[in-house]
Amino acid sequence: MISLGIDIGGTGCKCVAFSNEGDQLALSYREYPLAAGTVNLPSGILWDSVREVISECVRELADPSEVRAITASSFGESFVAVDRGGAPLTDILLYFGNTQSAEFDRVVEKIGDERFMEIARIKPDASYSLSKMLYTKQVADRPVWKFLFIAGVIARKLSGTPLRDVSLACRSLLYDVNLGCWSDELLDGSGISRDELPEVLPTGTEIGNILPSLAAEFGLPEDVKIVIGAHDQIVNALGAGVCGIGDAVDTTGTCECLTPLFPSIPEGLDFQRNNFACVPYLASAGYVTYAYNISAGSVVRWYRDALAAAQRLEAEKRGCSAYKVMNEECPDTPTNLVVLPFLQGMGGTPDVDPLATGAIFGLTTSTRLPEIHRAIMEGITYEMRYNIEKLGIGIDRLFACGGGAQTPAWRNIKADILGREVIVVKTAETGAMGSAILGFAAITGENPLEMARRFVSYGDTVVPDPENQRFYNAQYEKYKALRSIIK
Repeated sequence: MISLGIDIGGTGCKCVAFSNEGDQLALSYREYPLAAGTVNLPSGILWDSVREVISECVRELADPSEVRAITASSFGESFVAVDRGGAPLTDILLYFGNTQSAEFDRVVEKIGDERFMEIARIKPDASYSLSKMLYTKQVADRPVWKFLFIAGVIARKLSGTPLRDVSLACRSLLYDVNLGCWSDELLDGSGISRDELPEVLPTGTEIGNILPSLAAEFGLPEDVKIVIGAHDQIVNALGAGVCGIGDAVDTTGTCECLTPLFPSIPEGLDFQRNNFACVPYLASAGYVTYAYNISAGSVVRWYRDALAAAQRLEAEKRGCSAYKVMNEECPDTPTNLVVLPFLQGMGGTPDVDPLATGAIFGLTTSTRLPEIHRAIMEGITYEMRYNIEKLGIGIDRLFACGGGAQTPAWRNIKADILGREVIVVKTAETGAMGSAILGFAAITGENPLEMARRFVSYGDTVVPDPENQRFYNAQYEKYKALRSIIK
């Protein structure tokens, strides 16, 4: 039995095939043909890309007739607005697109920040779907029939059914997390009709068979099941093995995101005031949130491009990545430097300040570039420690994946600064695996968390070094003091 997991990102999409033993059988990826930084993604390009990766992935399989399920998951906040005939009214406005408007501000003022936080369990902000919906209704040349969230668009294309899961609904600013449904109060206050939103079903629900025409196009059986996917951070957590209260996954790529699992919605609104969301997790296991920093791997890339000319030249001579040379030259011991990693502003949690800037403190004439490289990784990790303090929830096991988890020095830095064992996830495609697990679970009836425990593979466990911990604890106090100056 084979399950296809589709992972839809902001710059490209992939389809990965997994066996029911958790083995990766095939993978296909397409980058959207768009210029870097493009905010608008035509829905036709998205669908064409998804069709291409499914077709290519299936062609790599020894026996496509073994495919039983397809599950698509995606980034949040964005959607395709369609008319009654299903035709898109505008391009997809990607999650980082800015639709701050006077109309959105009036809605927030009318309903009130605290009321939004009490119902939607997130702090109102123009990055969420509501602001984009208000903008779309202004610019569309025809009335909106449905706002279809991105993974739901693909599920509809594959099955003909316009449904959505809870985790993406939670990114809309219109979903009542406490009651588990669209909020009449928030809908009435914002002018969005319930009829304009898709029905919300539990993540991992089977919604029907693949359309016969697509089954023929892909070379798949007509009884392949289409399953509702989730927000990409949910399936990433599942694919990393977040299965019990106190588990968390730390994914370090261009951005860094920590996704912990906790038992219940925290009391009061301080959690929301710090920009943390509350999202129901799978199998009624509790709630997760997203603690993230937009300036993570992007700052390491800045170091590579701006300062590591010698390492790039050496890498070119050796025919390897510049990152490999940088990591080989990285010091093994903590630095005396303190880096504020906000080269793209302070974005994410717990603070948003687009005017914030980065800084390197502690430079002397003896400072060398490899120390700055390590100090950047330290600074990024200090920021994640700051997030964990603001979260105020227990984290017992920390799984690490993404590019940062593949860097030995960064793994050690994480363990020492965060004061926790860091368990390295060997599974590369955690998001696609999480989607595939949802597909298997929908067919077999097995708990997806139990399935994840079997599927996910782990590498080394990095244990904090007590001496380094003491040093970093003192450095972290300096970090907080410096951070307070620019906030």
